[in-house]
Amino acid sequence: MIITCVLVMKQDSLLNRALASALLRSDCEIKIIPSSANDAKGLIAETSKFKPDIVIIGESMPLARKDALGSILMSYPEMRVVVVSEDTNWLHIFHKTDKLMTRQADLLDVLCL
Repeated sequence: MIITCVLVMKQDSLLNRALASALLRSDCEIKIIPSSANDAKGLIAETSKFKPDIVIIGESMPLARKDALGSILMSYPEMRVVVVSEDTNWLHIFHKTDKLMTRQADLLDVLCL
């Protein structure tokens, strides 16, 4: 599967820059859309507008809580939400699996299924 649209939640961090860099160097056709949503309602509006295949959220963001993701995932069950830990190498892929990231290519493996 080729991912056509990835919505990246806004956060100023080294992690965000690393994600964007890894995604841009991949062999997948990826369109990265930076998000300006601050809450679940804003994220649902952006998801409706852009129809992303994947949303990437930093673990420290309030939207990364499982209860906050519930309404988004209920509205868009085909979409994958990847919650990235800023402190560890864990990627939490909702409705799929958790994966320990041991190398940068692990992120691309998840996104380019």
